[in-house]
Amino acid sequence: MKKAKPILGMSIALFLGLLFLWPSQAAWAQKKKFILIGSTQTGSSHYAYAVAATKAINQYVPEVNASVAETGASVDNVKRLRTGQIDIGAIVTEKVMYEAWKGIKTWKGMETPDLRMLWAYTQSIDHYIVREDSGVTKLEDLEGKKFNPGMRGSATEATTKEVFEILGIKPDYHVGGTADAVAAIKDGRIAGYVKTGIGLQLDAATLDVMTLTKIRLISMTPEQVKKVKQAIPYLPFYTIPAGGIKAMPRQPEYHSWGMVVCGAAMKTFPEDLAYKAVKAILKGRDMIVAAFPAHAEVNVPKDTVEITMIPLHAGAYRAYKELGIKIPEHAIPPEAKK
Repeated sequence: MKKAKPILGMSIALFLGLLFLWPSQAAWAQKKKFILIGSTQTGSSHYAYAVAATKAINQYVPEVNASVAETGASVDNVKRLRTGQIDIGAIVTEKVMYEAWKGIKTWKGMETPDLRMLWAYTQSIDHYIVREDSGVTKLEDLEGKKFNPGMRGSATEATTKEVFEILGIKPDYHVGGTADAVAAIKDGRIAGYVKTGIGLQLDAATLDVMTLTKIRLISMTPEQVKKVKQAIPYLPFYTIPAGGIKAMPRQPEYHSWGMVVCGAAMKTFPEDLAYKAVKAILKGRDMIVAAFPAHAEVNVPKDTVEITMIPLHAGAYRAYKELGIKIPEHAIPPEAKK
């Protein structure tokens, strides 16, 4: 029993020591703000961007602990921002952002005037990709054919359906995620899908399809481009010159719509954290480019303020203004004018 006293004394001392340290540890933990960043499905190359962007924020904004949430991409991310399920939508196309902010198209009755732009990270074309043995050589051939319009809940899915409606073409839509669509193309259950590229190039999911399946890209005709532009004047269109697609060097000149992909948040997201998050994206450029090479083609401060159709977040506005970027009137957040 005598030998137990020193041990008991040491235990009490250790307990008291931990009790003394606990408040400082608790205070440290309380300083960390946990934020959730909406991305896309893991089968998309854009998921790698979201992971790299989150890593940059965690590295350069020490007071936050940011985590990536797998989502249905653009449309789903805006819906989650509206309900407070995520703090930042790392992947939101400018088209979806504008329509939600304005309350038009599929967002009629769901106007989101508090949605704010943080940064633009890439411009990408959307490819119409079909199996070579599908018999499809033009968009009209997709009438009645099994076809995936893009990942469920994504801007690609919504825009593909809108474009086909404008053109009067009615595919038999196969709705699902990227991995499901890739598998369905490989085993011939569907003719093809629409997939957002990495810049102007094919993305990893499509390159995966190409390992065992011969594919064909279906270009839009000048008449089709003109018709869609008239209906959706703010939808960007891209032309890839002959031989411009690395994985398909024999591909003739190719035309299709695409998207500017951005980061977004609600205006209620703390201004200081938005400011620091934007700075982190700029500081972490190299790590982001390593994960998502197309990001190298974007000058984030300059391109963001030039392309945005909605107001910047007050924190982003402060960050870009500090860099001497000229910000157009429509991009200045109303809350920053007070």
